[in-house]
Amino acid sequence: MVLWLRAGVRRLRTLQQRHRESLRLLLHELDDRYDLVPALIAASAGAGVERERIRPVVGARSLAIGVRDQRLGLTERAGAENALSATLHELIGGLGGVNHWPFIRVARELQTREQRIAGAVRVHNDLGGTLNTAVGRFPTSLFAKLAAVGPVVLFEAPAPVAASEPARRPETVDAKVVESDVRSESEATSDTVAA
Repeated sequence: MVLWLRAGVRRLRTLQQRHRESLRLLLHELDDRYDLVPALIAASAGAGVERERIRPVVGARSLAIGVRDQRLGLTERAGAENALSATLHELIGGLGGVNHWPFIRVARELQTREQRIAGAVRVHNDLGGTLNTAVGRFPTSLFAKLAAVGPVVLFEAPAPVAASEPARRPETVDAKVVESDVRSESEATSDTVAA
């Protein structure tokens, strides 16, 4: 019985550690993307891209960095990152006839970075979903209590609420615990990534 409990706790802690590492990787990929956007903006001048097309990218990048620096939750950060991705796709996707090599090179790097971010989000959310399922089911919920492992927030932007639909109130029982866990995880990972 003791060996069974120990193995269950160890599995949950391993899953929690893998989830934290996936968050660290995701945050690192996002920070790398922030560094590539100024190079794209600088190269856009030589490519003849109008300033009106660049402004949304600059604004979305500033918003995403602001959300990161304020250490808001993963839900808010996911929304800001999705806005940056959308503006980058709109800018890069709408310039098929550009023949300026510096712009093309940075645009390709950003497209590759976007694919890596999408993969990192998938891995993070898959591990988080597995961890949340394990924490919510018997008998692994017992292991979770013993290991002090709780549910985690996924890297997802909230779905927009239509005007005709009443806004659903999120469950508040676990939200405080999850939000504090995510903030401590994101603070630890951002400190580790910065180092």
